[in-house]
Parts: sequence; C-alpha cells; structure tokens
Amino acid sequence: MEEQWLIWLSALLSSMLAYFLLDLIRRREKKRRENLPPGPPAWPIVGNLLQLGKKPNESLWALSQKYGPLMTLSLGMKTAVVVSSSEMAKEILKTHDQNFAGRILIEAAKVLSHHEFSIAFAQYGDYWRKLRRIATTELFTPTRLQALQHLRRDQISQTIRMVFEKRGKSMNIAQLVFYEGLNLMSNAIFSKNLFDPNNPDSAELRNTFSEMVKLGGKPNLVDFYPFLKFLDPQGVSRGLTVYHKRVHDCLDVFIQDRLEARRQGVGLPKEKDFLDILLDLTAHDFTLVNIRALLLELLSAGSDTTTTTIEWAMVELIANPHVMKQAQKELEDIIGLNRKVEESDIDHLPYIQAIVKEVFRLHPALPLALPHRAENSCEVAGYKIPKHTMVIVNVWAMGRDPKIWKDPLKFMPERFLNGEYSKMKYKGQDFELIPFGAGRRICLGLPLAHQMVHFTIASLIHSFNWTLPIGKNHEKIDMSDTFGIVLKKAIELNAIPAPRLPNHLY
Repeated sequence: MEEQWLIWLSALLSSMLAYFLLDLIRRREKKRRENLPPGPPAWPIVGNLLQLGKKPNESLWALSQKYGPLMTLSLGMKTAVVVSSSEMAKEILKTHDQNFAGRILIEAAKVLSHHEFSIAFAQYGDYWRKLRRIATTELFTPTRLQALQHLRRDQISQTIRMVFEKRGKSMNIAQLVFYEGLNLMSNAIFSKNLFDPNNPDSAELRNTFSEMVKLGGKPNLVDFYPFLKFLDPQGVSRGLTVYHKRVHDCLDVFIQDRLEARRQGVGLPKEKDFLDILLDLTAHDFTLVNIRALLLELLSAGSDTTTTTIEWAMVELIANPHVMKQAQKELEDIIGLNRKVEESDIDHLPYIQAIVKEVFRLHPALPLALPHRAENSCEVAGYKIPKHTMVIVNVWAMGRDPKIWKDPLKFMPERFLNGEYSKMKYKGQDFELIPFGAGRRICLGLPLAHQMVHFTIASLIHSFNWTLPIGKNHEKIDMSDTFGIVLKKAIELNAIPAPRLPNHLY
C-alpha cells in the first residue's frame, strides 16, 4: 500500500514538473516569436508575480535597470509591458497615445458595475468622451474654477481657523487636509459640506473612503487569475461592495434632496452646481446610477490624491527646515505678515511652485498610474506590443532616474528654479515629470489639484510654524510609504502648529 502511494506521489510530482517545464518553454517561445520587449525569466504558473514584492514600483524599477526601460513581465495569466523611462513614456503616451488609451479593468473597478459609469476605468470611446467632456466643461475649465474660487478661499480659511483653535497641540495633517479636500469637492458638486470634523458620522465616512481606496489598490490575485473570481480569495470585491454601498447611501440622500427641491422650487443653490447639471442630463440617457457613480469617483479620487500630496509636502518641509525657512521668507517678501495667502498669489511664488514640483517628482500620488491597454498590436522601439497587452507606466521610477535628475533621492526644490528644469511643467508635455499622466488619459482633475495643492501648502506654512511632537527629531522623521493605487505615507504625519500672523487674521 505504501509503495503504491509513493508511485502515485512520484507520478504527480513528475507531472507537475513536466507542466512547469513546458509552461516555461511556452512562455519563452512566445516572447521570442512575438518579439516582445526583454524581461526577466518567468516561473511557471506564477510568472514574475513573486518578484513584485510589497512595493512593486520599487521592484519594477530595480528590474528595469537590468532589462531596460521597456520590459515584459508575465503576471500570472497576464502579459504586461512596463515603461520606466521618460523616452519610452513619450512613445506610449504621445506617439502612440490613441492606441494605448484603453484601460485594463481591475476587478476592484467592477464592483457594483462601477466601471460602466467611470471616467477612470471606462474604455476609450464615445461614452468615455462624453463623461470626460461633462466633467471638464462643467467642473474643471478655467472659467468654472474661477467662479468657484470663493469656495476654495472659504474652505482654506476654515481649515486655518481650525488649526489656530488647536494651536500648540499635535494635529494629524492627513486628516485635516482630507476634510478640506472633500468639502471643497462636495461644495463644488452639490453646494454643501460633506464632512463635519466634529460629527462622528463624518469620521466614519472618512474611514470608509480611506478603506475603499486602500482595498481598491491592494494587489488582487483575481486580476492575474480571472478563474478565481467566484472565490474572491482576498475578499476585495466583497469588502468594496460594502464600502461602495455606504457611500452610495450617503450620496443618494443629497441626490434625492435636490430632486425634491427641484420639484418644489425651494432650497435650491443660487447658481446651478454640478449636481444640477448632471440631473439636467437625465433627459439624455444619463441615469441616477450614472450620476452616483461619477460623484463617488470625483469625491474619492479628488480628495485622496490631493491629501496625500499635501501630507508629503509637509513631511518634506519639516524634514528639511532650510527649505521651510526659504519658503516662508518668500511668503514674507511677497505677501508680508499682515494678510493671508490668496490664490492669486500662487503665480508670484516661484519657490513654492518648485517645492510642489519636487513633491510630485519624489512622491507621485499614483506611482504606477492606472494600467493602460493596447487597443491594437503595434511596434514601439523595435518591439511588438500585442493587442490588449497591459501597459504599466512607472511614474515613480522616472522621478528617481539618475540619468535625468542630479541627486535624485534628495529633496531639492532649487533644481526647478534655474537651469534646464526651470521651465518644466507637469501637465503632460514634459515626460520626465508626469504625476498626472499624459495624453488622452491625463487626469482631468489636474487644474483643480494645481490650485488646491499650492494654495493649501502656502497657507499652512505662511500661517504657522510647524514642529514635531516632543521626542521626535526632524532628522529621523519616518519617510516610509505604503504601496497602493495611491502611495501614502506609512505613518501619518502629526505636527504642532504655532501661529505666525496677527490673531485677527485667523
């Protein structure tokens, strides 16, 4: 009996070994036959998945040093091409922009059919163009942003007042800015604050948004092995369904209240806001489900990425006191200490602008951007990229490329003040710095993010001096991050504010 068991075990192991070897030969032959970009050898079944580690952006950058800026990986049952240089990014996102304007749908985006109504995940085509046109023309145009400037001013003033009231006490910067960002977006969309920091329900909703982004950015086995979808082994779809429903319930209250106000003709905002514009579109094949999904996406994407960027900026400023002092000196020279920062001051603050660029370089909110998809087979740099191949752009790697940047790991805003980088922008034309992506799929919220990040950082450091809690040393501040769709600080920043301006300005 024991001998028979050993025979079966040997046969099973031999079969598995044969399968692994055949799979390895098949993958190598496929790569050779299709003339794919070079890449590391792939293990049978898992491919290169195990080489990604806990921080794929860093692992992919390390692999690209050996295999080149255009690199092929086998990720489970999927083939991916990874872009790690500004030259290759330009090829993909400019020269072949239309061909790579498709999206690889991750399972997280399919929860409650969200991808069907999404700007970020909709496939390139007429419906995507319609959604993007609505959002850009009604929310992010220069005219619209100018009209909503008073909302940003009021929200920043509320934030500064809140900090002033807690002066001398340690504050969570990420939480502070998150409330500000979400309320700004909610006011622009439906003319009301979504969050009240003193309301426990608001804190719960904030946690819901945070957990939704965290879980949605978690590497999911189902994305690499679609046959596991029915099992949902990591619980990503189950968890996101719960979080999405919570946010949907909240948004439904705002939508139904507005519909009732429109029916009765009372309680309406003085001017049409974004929600009114969307409701007007329901007469043209735009449903309440469309509206709810679009609002969820705008609120979560617009607030989380901005919050992360501002927190990283404050971390770097506290960790580099000489940069903080130089920034505050510029603010004193241009604005003085007898008034608050205004949004119109931004264009006259080159050092603040340089700080923001340096934060975008070192800490891009989306380190790998959202995965693109080749709509058709095409040739890039002499290699073939087959139809429907996943294309990953490692934005994080380009910000640390020593071929582009001198002392790439050093936080040095001065690099953007003089020399070859002084005129560099991050609006999708200078491919060395593309924190918002580029081409047709560039982030549509870039204009608003530009205003909010500069305005908030300038206001926080002009209004207050910031120090770490007792026992913390700025030279040893924790700079570690946690990988996800959004690259967040692993340990949220807590800092103590001390007023710099006369009390009446708060």
